Amino acid sequence: MVHRCCPTQATLPSGASGVHSCQGRRGPLPARTLRDVTDFLQRLLRLWIEPVADGRAARAAFAQVYADPLTVNGSPMTVAQLVDRARSLQRAFEGLSMQILDQVETPDRLVIAFTMRGRHVGTYASALGDVPPTGRDVEVRTIDDLTITDGLVSAIWVVADDLGLLTQLGAVNLADPP
Repeated sequence: MVHRCCPTQATLPSGASGVHSCQGRRGPLPARTLRDVTDFLQRLLRLWIEPVADGRAARAAFAQVYADPLTVNGSPMTVAQLVDRARSLQRAFEGLSMQILDQVETPDRLVIAFTMRGRHVGTYASALGDVPPTGRDVEVRTIDDLTITDGLVSAIWVVADDLGLLTQLGAVNLADPP
């Protein structure tokens, strides 16, 4: 296991746990391995790109990844509300895929930059109002800053290129530069 908290990037013995000393500070060791993070991200992304089950099964699947309630962009949200968001996204776009561009992790945070792609086949509920289906292929870059508490996402800050998406859908027209 590589200790990434200090400049030396010291290699720790396999199975090391508890606390460590880092330039005189003490703190928890990162609890996740690369495989753990990869598995976690795959479970999380599948919830958003694969059809969401009905009722309790959907809430149970999301509750394996997300705390209930959690905070999204500073506002409280329940797992049931996240399920509704995922269903809305899946109704609006078919063939959804997400490609991870980069990720950064600390013991309690995971930041992922990704590109979402899909075809706009249903009404998309945007901040500017509903956008009827266009049949257009879209690509949206997003950064999610996830706070992890007890193995679950407890807070998310989302920075998505909503303007770029709305432009691709023809819902917004940008002025040409002079």
